[in-house]
Amino acid sequence: MSAAQPPFKQKPNVVIIGEGKVGRALTQLLELNRNPVELVGRSLSDQDAAVKCADIVLLCVNDGAIQAVCQQIAPSLKSESIVSHCSAALDSEILAAAKDANCHVASTHPLNTFPSIEAALKTFSSTAHQSYLYAEGDAQALPPLLSLFETLGFNTNTITREAKPLYHVACVFACNYLSSLMELSMRSAEAAGLARDLFWDSIQPIIYATLRNIDENGAAKSLSGPIARGDTGTIRSHLKALNSAPDAIKVSYSDLGIHALTLAIESGELDTQKAATIKELLRGT
Repeated sequence: MSAAQPPFKQKPNVVIIGEGKVGRALTQLLELNRNPVELVGRSLSDQDAAVKCADIVLLCVNDGAIQAVCQQIAPSLKSESIVSHCSAALDSEILAAAKDANCHVASTHPLNTFPSIEAALKTFSSTAHQSYLYAEGDAQALPPLLSLFETLGFNTNTITREAKPLYHVACVFACNYLSSLMELSMRSAEAAGLARDLFWDSIQPIIYATLRNIDENGAAKSLSGPIARGDTGTIRSHLKALNSAPDAIKVSYSDLGIHALTLAIESGELDTQKAATIKELLRGT
C-alpha cells in the first residue's frame, strides 16, 4: 500500500497519550485537519478507555516512560490497531507489549524543536509548517502513519531501526548543539566587553547568511574566516586571548577548529603546509 493512498476508508480515530509539548502540538494539528483525536494524560483508566476504540495510538511521553505506558495499555488495545511513539532516539522494538497484543508498531519522529508548549503550538499552528518526519516500524503500520502525517503537513521519510541512534545524533548536532554554539559566541562577546543583547542582534544577519550559503553551496564551500584563509597569525592571537577565557570556550574553539580545518581541506582552498601548522596550533591547546 502506498503512503500516498488513504489506508482508511475514513479518517482514523487517533488517541494521543501525553499532554506535553509534542502531544498537544500534534493534537492541535489533528483538530485543524478535523481528524478524530483524543488527548489523554497520565490517568491509566483514561488511557485504557481511550485506546479501546483507537485506530492509531501515539505515545508522546518521555523516552523513559514509553515502554511502561505501552505495557500498561496493551491489554486494552484494539486488535490490529497501530501503536507508535514519537522518540527520535528509540526504535519500535520498545513497543513489544503492543505487538504481543496483536497490534502493529512503529516509531514516528516529528523533526522540529519544542522548547515550550507555547512554541510547539505556534510551530504547528497550521499544516503549512513544512516539518519533516522520520519513521520506522512494521510494514502494516507505516503506510497508515505516513499517510496520516502527510495530511498534517509533514514531509515523511522512512529510516531503518538500526539507524535511529545516529539519526538522533544528527538532530542533536543540528539543534541542541547549535544552541550551545550560539551561547559560546555570546559568552565570548561578553568576555570582550560587549553587551549580550546587542551582540545577539549583531550576529543574526551572518547566521542566516551562513545558512543560506550552506543550503546553496554546501558546508565546505561556505566556510570562511581565518582557518579557511590559512591565517595562522589570527589563530595564534585567538589562542593567546583564550588563555584568560573559561575552559569551555577554549576547548570548544580548538575542537570546532579541527572540524573547520577538515572542511577547509575538503574545499581545496588550503595548502598542505598551512593546514599542518593550523592543526598543530589547535592541538597545542
